[in-house]
Amino acid sequence: MAEATVSFAVERLGDLLIQEASFLYGVTNKVAEIQAELRWMKCFLKDADAKQDEDEMICNWIAEIREAAYDAEDVIQAFAFRVALRRRRGLQNILKRYAFIFSELMAVHMVGTEIDAIKNKLSSLTASLQRYDINKIREGSSSSRNSRQQLIRRPTYSHLDDKDTIGVGESTKILVERLVEPDKRCSVVCIYGMGGLGKTTLARKVYHHVRVRRHFDHFAWSPISQYLDIRAVVQGILIKLISPSGEQRREIDNMSDDEVLERLYKIQEEKKCLVVLDDVWRRQDWESLRPAFPIGKEGSRIVVTTRCQAASIVDPNMAFFHQPKFLTGEESWELLQRKALPTRNDDGKDPSIDNVEELGKEMVRYCGGLPLAIVVLGGLLATKHTFYEWERVQRNIKSYLRRGKDNYEQQGSGVSDVLALSYQDLPYYLKSCFLYLANFPEDYEIPTRPLVQMWVAEGIISEAREETLEDVAEGYLDELIGRCMVQAGRVSSNGRVKTCRLHDLMQDLCSSKAKEENFLEIINLQEVETFSSSRVTTLVPNKVRRRAIYLDQSIHMEIVNRNEGANSNANLNVENGMHLRSLLIFYPPTKNSVHWMMRKLDLKNFKLLRVLSLEGLSLEEKLPRAIGNLIHLKYLSLKYAKLLCFPSSIRNLSCIQTLDLRFVSVHRVTCSKVRDVIGRMKWLRHLCLPQYLNMDDSKVQWDSLSNLETLKNFNATQWAVKDLAHLAKLRKLKINNVKSFKELGVILKPSCPISNILHSLVLDDVSSKIEETDLRQLSICQHLYKLFLGGEINSLPGHHHFPPNLIKLTLWESHLKQDPIPILEKLLNLTTLHLKIDCYFGEEMVFSAHGFPRLKYLHVSYIDYLRRLRVDKGAMPNLKSLTIVRCKSLEMVPEGLRYITTLQALEIKYMHKEFMERLQVINGKEGEDFYKVQHVASISLIVENSQRGFK
Repeated sequence: MAEATVSFAVERLGDLLIQEASFLYGVTNKVAEIQAELRWMKCFLKDADAKQDEDEMICNWIAEIREAAYDAEDVIQAFAFRVALRRRRGLQNILKRYAFIFSELMAVHMVGTEIDAIKNKLSSLTASLQRYDINKIREGSSSSRNSRQQLIRRPTYSHLDDKDTIGVGESTKILVERLVEPDKRCSVVCIYGMGGLGKTTLARKVYHHVRVRRHFDHFAWSPISQYLDIRAVVQGILIKLISPSGEQRREIDNMSDDEVLERLYKIQEEKKCLVVLDDVWRRQDWESLRPAFPIGKEGSRIVVTTRCQAASIVDPNMAFFHQPKFLTGEESWELLQRKALPTRNDDGKDPSIDNVEELGKEMVRYCGGLPLAIVVLGGLLATKHTFYEWERVQRNIKSYLRRGKDNYEQQGSGVSDVLALSYQDLPYYLKSCFLYLANFPEDYEIPTRPLVQMWVAEGIISEAREETLEDVAEGYLDELIGRCMVQAGRVSSNGRVKTCRLHDLMQDLCSSKAKEENFLEIINLQEVETFSSSRVTTLVPNKVRRRAIYLDQSIHMEIVNRNEGANSNANLNVENGMHLRSLLIFYPPTKNSVHWMMRKLDLKNFKLLRVLSLEGLSLEEKLPRAIGNLIHLKYLSLKYAKLLCFPSSIRNLSCIQTLDLRFVSVHRVTCSKVRDVIGRMKWLRHLCLPQYLNMDDSKVQWDSLSNLETLKNFNATQWAVKDLAHLAKLRKLKINNVKSFKELGVILKPSCPISNILHSLVLDDVSSKIEETDLRQLSICQHLYKLFLGGEINSLPGHHHFPPNLIKLTLWESHLKQDPIPILEKLLNLTTLHLKIDCYFGEEMVFSAHGFPRLKYLHVSYIDYLRRLRVDKGAMPNLKSLTIVRCKSLEMVPEGLRYITTLQALEIKYMHKEFMERLQVINGKEGEDFYKVQHVASISLIVENSQRGFK
């Protein structure tokens, strides 16, 4: 990890010499000297990192180098900060001018002294190299050097693929039988065993099993955190079971805890529901949740997974217990091959690598039959492409696992060591990215777009030719997924991973390594039962660079009550804020508590902050004015925040790269403030504005944002679309309130740079009718893969007038008179099609044979006049998911669905009674249309009751 810290420090010092040149006058030579010293040290750190587990003195030596690299950055950035702040205040008279010059000379002297001290420290550490037998390793000798390109060429998201589950067939059969049989005594199924044994994988396989999907009416999957929030879990399960509308969701939000619990209990009595509680930690957690479930009654079932002995969690008299088996030697080798040798041929040989079977079988024994250890080891080996590299891993893993152990081949004994080795094998540029994931709470579904933007803002992404920093960062994430250290969650229509997560054991490794490396600090107020504000500053060691704060409603409301008094002077981590580079706060939406939290954050001390996430905060006043002093801030997210107004000082954030204001509710804002904010942010790359912002017609200098890549919620009634024509890097654009499609003509022409690089275009609420000739202009957008058209369309142009590489298309309120399918089905690259809210006024849609050759996801909703869907044999040969929502005239699902063997999921929501009854299986009797979809593994039928809202 020290190699990563020093490598990025060298890069950032170089960047500072360029970007902050005007502020570093007088110390540039010293900065260059310390950069050279760190570059020299870097050559030895790969060997030192490999030896630190064997020698505590080397470990301490590495820690000192890591801190020295951080200190060098801190000193230089703090100096640039002070100079910039003085110059911003201006010089009004001759006396102030002389005072300014004197103070700047003093600052130069002070920072020079500090840099000399760091340089002397590094020289002293260099002298220790021979004593510790640390050798120089030339850059590029790592076996992982080429792994990035290899993994990008063949990414493997194996945990999403059913073929990579091995040895669970018998367990799946047993559990499915237990769930569907009518036995009152078995309303709970408990899957137990050690971490990494595959409990969640088995539960997920059962959860999606076709017999289970046909047997139950409603489904809910709920991960259980170590710090249980009963209300959040119970309400989350209820929402998943009934899929409420927005109004019904607000109704649930306003219910008391008892009312939510009663509603959940009742729906499980009335309908057959399957609820999975994944990873229950303690018996008291189960006892707290148990009143929400009708235990001992026919119909609904609960599946519990736990690492504990099952009988210590659930009463044996009410449950069936099952422990998954460890994999056999043959099963283990088969799973390892699937992960490590994905390009192998039918006879089990990988053409790119020979003679590794003996090595592989020996290494897999060390995993003790534990699936997680095997998968992670396979991910590591997938980056090795020669016999020599496999042999080196075999030597390393043998040393790792035998260190202090005599039973390393016993079942499950080596999982933590295999995970640790997978971290140790990471190239330096991935280690910081991996450790950054420790910021996020357990079981958190991490949105990848903000994640990679945070990585970029932190400076832990290296520049690459012909790639944006975000593209490089997404490549890093793909590598971590390919190595099976990170799990992919939701995936977009173009194959981009939208969310990711960590397995519990990988989360433990990530957190422990982050703490060990002093990479970040977690303040988890969920762990504190009795808490006073005076204790906050003692929770964090000195020189913390990154901090995440977890709040819990039941605890921080108590904090609020104690600290709202006028005599409360505690500020959150004032003493420790001066070195912070990243601050993320996670909390439930409780207005008063967040208000209290913000008043305890003294931002004027956070001078080096680069990443600040305050999503969902609720203030009765404006943001702290001190936020304008964070001149190094590069990422600021106020998503879902409720603010009184923006402080004028926010315009001083001249280094900002990402500003996310989506869904921000601002009581008052003036256009002049927004203009000032936007106009000064020359480094801005991603700007997400609130969707509704009341302003006058004052002009914003959009052409000054030459680095802008993402612009969301550009309001065409406030600003002119033509002002975007010079944004040569803009790849994602969302425009609201478009008066006429013709306004886009200036950016949809070959001479405009946007038309050549635009990837995603969303046009929401186009006022005037869109003509066929208007849409033809889109054909020049060769790289456009996502298109959203919200507005009335006279008629669609021929398929050859659509962007040639279009992957996802959404039509919203199009009011088309002619069936759009004959044109759209000829779009050869289309994988996702959404037809929504009166996009078509006809009665029939016809999907012809061989149409939509690559379509995987089809969504049809709120098309009132549609009566028939006709699907010919051979249509949509790759369709995986079909969703139909509230098409009130639609008579039945199409006959042709039975020919689509690839269809895995069918979701029907809020359709009329007759439509639903044709698909239902009631008391073993199949509806008359069930034969059309009986091959579909997952069928979800959600009925809306107009009387009560849901049932």
